Amino acid sequence: MKRLITFAAVALISLSLQGKSALVVIAHGSPSDTWNNTVLELEKRLNRIEIPGICYKRVALMEFAQPNIQSVIQDCERHQIDTVFALPLFISPSGHSEDDIPNLLGLKYNPKVRRELAAEGAGLVRTQMHIIVGPTLMESGILERAIARRVKALSVNPQKEAVVLLAHGDPNRDGFWKTIMNNCSNAIKADGFTFVDYQLIGMGQNFTGDVMPVLASARNSRERIIVQGVYLVSNVGSMARMSGMQNGASGDIVFGEAGILPEGADDVLDWIVKTVEEWISEK
Repeated sequence: MKRLITFAAVALISLSLQGKSALVVIAHGSPSDTWNNTVLELEKRLNRIEIPGICYKRVALMEFAQPNIQSVIQDCERHQIDTVFALPLFISPSGHSEDDIPNLLGLKYNPKVRRELAAEGAGLVRTQMHIIVGPTLMESGILERAIARRVKALSVNPQKEAVVLLAHGDPNRDGFWKTIMNNCSNAIKADGFTFVDYQLIGMGQNFTGDVMPVLASARNSRERIIVQGVYLVSNVGSMARMSGMQNGASGDIVFGEAGILPEGADDVLDWIVKTVEEWISEK
């Protein structure tokens, strides 16, 4: 009888140590179905990749669209998940990755942030599952490679072209964005470009006013200007058109029409898998 009890105890301990873990990739979300669908496509591809130690994979959107964080975490509970590895699919550490997401997941308590999230209709998570939040894309190496490829594809003659990079930088975390933009600039210069500048801008409300000063400086230095955005899905081409700006009739200014996704999906998936594997190896 004692052996039977001991065996049962060992079996229970073994099961507890082999708890079910889920991967939840969290992106910002957008009013645009195209933006959301581009990110949600990653879930389909992730589910075709076996990651030892992960039995469930989902993509959640922080705001504007479904599936939101709360519904995905509830779904993890229905699948009897014990531990969730939440990976923010954001360019850089920001208020979203460091405040909004941890508060939504119940990992951080900031009354002001929670009130703001509630006012926006975001559902706060209440769960007994263990949740761990991973890093952003900043140190992945993906950004530099993807942006350099975008610029190179738009180029005619690097020696005669200026490159201007644009991003929605968090003013409270300028240091992160300076590092990102400098890294992207260095990757572009390695392809033979000698003039690379950047500007952190708003969400497009004042695109022309934000961009014109840096374009004027670039125009004084080179014959042709390539403007590329450092965004996950959004692109500066659509922002420029919404603001009444167009590619130069003579091709002297070209606005990029792509972000990191969808073209860089393979790189993003590789980073997700490697990050999860590193986390699992240290559990």
